[in-house]
Amino acid sequence: MNMAKDIKYWQLSNELEEGRNHVLRMVARNEDLTLILNTLCQKAQVYNPEMLCSILRLDNNNKTLHPIASVSLPEFYCQALDGVAIGAGVGSCGTAAFIKKRVIVENINSHPYWAQYKGLALEAGVQSCWSEPIMGADGIVFGTFAMYYKTPQKPSKEDLKFIELSANLAAVVFENNSNRSKLLDANTLLKQTVNERNTELEKVNLALETSLKEQSKQYNLDIEAEKMQTTNSLLCGFSHEISTPIGTAITATSVAKDKMEQIRKKVSAGNISRQSFIDSVDELKEVIELSKQSLNKVDILLQRFKNINSFESARGRSLFSMPIFLKETKKALSPLLNNHQCLIQCNNFNFFGTKEALWQIFFNLIENSIIHGFKAIDSGMIHINIIEDDNDVVINYQDNGCGISTTEPSRIFEPFFTSNRNQDSLGLGLNIINNLITHNFQGRIRLLDSPIGIRYEIILPKLSQD
Repeated sequence: MNMAKDIKYWQLSNELEEGRNHVLRMVARNEDLTLILNTLCQKAQVYNPEMLCSILRLDNNNKTLHPIASVSLPEFYCQALDGVAIGAGVGSCGTAAFIKKRVIVENINSHPYWAQYKGLALEAGVQSCWSEPIMGADGIVFGTFAMYYKTPQKPSKEDLKFIELSANLAAVVFENNSNRSKLLDANTLLKQTVNERNTELEKVNLALETSLKEQSKQYNLDIEAEKMQTTNSLLCGFSHEISTPIGTAITATSVAKDKMEQIRKKVSAGNISRQSFIDSVDELKEVIELSKQSLNKVDILLQRFKNINSFESARGRSLFSMPIFLKETKKALSPLLNNHQCLIQCNNFNFFGTKEALWQIFFNLIENSIIHGFKAIDSGMIHINIIEDDNDVVINYQDNGCGISTTEPSRIFEPFFTSNRNQDSLGLGLNIINNLITHNFQGRIRLLDSPIGIRYEIILPKLSQD
């Protein structure tokens, strides 16, 4: 007899366990909440066929109960409980949800908690109700799990364990649904936020694109204005420089013409002595020589002016050895150096660029040192140091000449600026150097402080051979 009872008990336990596992599988599949809870009630009633199960959901905002699952209670009874406000003494479920503790009512007929709902319960055919609050992990009440009986009933220890276990399983169902809802809400909010941010970024990108176009347009206008200003400055300087020798040549030519006319008249009249003729011819030679000198200066000015146009930067580029190039350059400039010394230090590396443009840079630098720096020195020293790094070639050029006035450094790269005008200096050397470095090599040159003489730093970026 006891063995048969034990077998029945284990069969019931296995059936209840299978029912709970079925509910958990539905949870794992994220099935509908109401369907899962109704299944839970259905599986729970296997515990006792005379038991009627019900699950009420708590609206925590309004503190009201709402039927969500029941497979055996009458429909009118469930509808009557919809929207009941929880509180102490409000039936078994209303009280359990309010005090967050289990409420056992063995006899609805006599218990004060059911005074207002006794008629409804009796009409539904139930006379006892045990209610367990469904509590989440953080103490939030999701609802109640209730066990009804048609006759007054007192729960056993096994009954109490079962109602607690069933409420805990219901809590897992509610908790999963709540977390899933929060996750979906968070994803929706994130998607909305991302969409809003994308919209904002699109607006910002559009505004940035518009701004860049405007800046590019303004930059091009500024470049054109700078080119026009530079061209005007260059033309004005050139006009000023060339006007003096041309004016001198024109005047000399006019004087020579008048002088020749005077000689012709005297010769025609036979009124000129041999010595007077020789003197007149000598004067005429002086005038012609003055005109020749002026025109030679114009010719030199025109030749140097041609060198200013250095914008064809890509033409003639090649890869060459820098030390060999410098050796050849120094040899070619030996006549210009005369008694002056030029010391060149350079690492062994190849450079990609225009050899002719680089030669002009060194020629004009050395010529500038000799004409300006060494004007009062019989034997000056020029030191050129060249090093290579990952991105640039750095040229340090210095001499021990007389240097430059502190009031002039900001203008030394302007065309036709010179501090040696009385000695027929054109003032184009440093301007040509600056143009070559800037346009042919995309580099830069700057004047550095030096205790003696003059010092320049030249940066030549390594250009791609593609």
